[in-house]
Amino acid sequence: MKKIVITRKKKFAGAMMPYWIVYQKTKAEFMSEFGLEGDACNMSEAGFPIARLDVEELDRIGTRIMNGQTIELELADDISGMFVSTMDGYLSNEINADEYISSEKTVVINTKGGFKDLSHPVIE
Repeated sequence: MKKIVITRKKKFAGAMMPYWIVYQKTKAEFMSEFGLEGDACNMSEAGFPIARLDVEELDRIGTRIMNGQTIELELADDISGMFVSTMDGYLSNEINADEYISSEKTVVINTKGGFKDLSHPVIE
């Protein structure tokens, strides 16, 4: 087992929206399993996001992280990929967690957008 520290920056944009850290599947496997095309979710005519994923499913697959929260995850030795999803199915970039573990750096999740564009996670 290996441990990794993950911090979600405190941001006004998307402050109430939980994110899910997904590490048990690669981003490609995740997108294939749920039939997702692209990282961004669709928007309604009124400008609201159209959910692509079920919250219960995200709770089963990933680890929930809230605005400003820091958590420590234990990963199996064979797990190296990691990305973040919103409840609407907006996906972050994928990183190699092993790079953070070997350098003992903290994984930082930031939120982009929020005023003109939909808030979405980015791993820095």
